[in-house]
Amino acid sequence: MSITQDGTQAFGIDASPITINAVTYVAEGMSFNYSGSRVDINDSNGEPLGQTIIPGRLEGSATVQMALGTTASDLRGLTFTLTSTNGSSDGEYYIVDSSEAQSQGDYVKVSINFVKKLN
Repeated sequence: MSITQDGTQAFGIDASPITINAVTYVAEGMSFNYSGSRVDINDSNGEPLGQTIIPGRLEGSATVQMALGTTASDLRGLTFTLTSTNGSSDGEYYIVDSSEAQSQGDYVKVSINFVKKLN
């Protein structure tokens, strides 16, 4: 039995679908990580005096799906743009890692990791 969609909203996140290299995907399970690092400041005896938190880049992961029969290629290095309802994750992203495509029902799924572009 094939999957039947009733309605206009693609399931996934509110920014779904996304377009990568002219191929439209539905994003599922998208998660974001606001990374950072801590720098400890010590005196000459090695006793802690304080610390500084340095914000890192916005990183994330998702599973993207497309229609069966569409050829999924290596997505590394490609970009996509998100526009969300709350605006916190808006922007353009680079795909850093992508998995091998897996078929499931009427869809092909690929897992990706991404990082927000700086410029």
